Amino acid sequence: MNFHEFPINQTLIREFLHNNEEKEYCYRSIYLTKITRQLKMPVSDAMLAGKYFETKCLGKSSRYDVHDLPRKKLTKKQIAENAVRKLEKRPLLLGDKYLNHIRIDDQISRFDALCQKHRIIITDSNVQIKLRTIWENDPDVMLSAELDVFPTTILIDGELEAAIIDLKLTADIHNEYGDYCYGKPEYLDLIQAKMYHYIVRNINTKLNPEMNSIITDSVKSLISQNRILFLLWVFNYKGTVLEDKFIKVSWDKNKEYELHESIRKTIGILEMGEKLDWPTNPVYNLCKRCPWTDCPDRIKIQTV
Repeated sequence: MNFHEFPINQTLIREFLHNNEEKEYCYRSIYLTKITRQLKMPVSDAMLAGKYFETKCLGKSSRYDVHDLPRKKLTKKQIAENAVRKLEKRPLLLGDKYLNHIRIDDQISRFDALCQKHRIIITDSNVQIKLRTIWENDPDVMLSAELDVFPTTILIDGELEAAIIDLKLTADIHNEYGDYCYGKPEYLDLIQAKMYHYIVRNINTKLNPEMNSIITDSVKSLISQNRILFLLWVFNYKGTVLEDKFIKVSWDKNKEYELHESIRKTIGILEMGEKLDWPTNPVYNLCKRCPWTDCPDRIKIQTV
């Protein structure tokens, strides 16, 4: 199967690059999970929590919805109660929620009030918006994105602005290390923001005919004036206080150049993978999360 049949999105770019620098990856694993999609990567607890948060806040999540999180085992008393409920055809009891689950639910409860405070619009028609466009540097390359919220208004410093909003759920909103260093956002990999900025400014009406009813003339005007904002809206679920904050990612010629470079590098890596017939890269940290358990080159033991 040819990778050219699939659009390039920010998730695929992240498989190969971090802040535009090539990182360690396995061609075969990416081929099976991203190109042919024969296998699915395991869902981590953090990913599951994020999808649950999106589903409850927005009404749906990207690709699939999550309406509950893993719960504690039922107590003997609850099991006995369920036996009675089953006979009486009443809803069964669920296990108690873990603390993280409770805290996430508390953030979900805050969400609607915060949307009203910030004048953010959430409707069935402006959440999980799928967009596609043609890359300007190669008409054979299609780019895609799925935006959590777009378009919406947001009140900032007394001014009503137009925005793209992406929800993020994190344990520690002040974390300064790793991929989710929301405490030091200048070190975040901003490929998602760059891709969304670019696609919204280059909406292809033929590929996205449904957007004609969503993108009003006023929104088009704001986009043409570079007045459409991209905001990460980050919520925590650990710590002594529930917090949230916005991180605005600006758009300029430098970020546009960086995006084009990321796309170009990704295409080059994919072309090489296809040329080499998608070889494996047996490295413990890659193998331990790869769903291809029958891989003959799989490394099962970490060596130091």
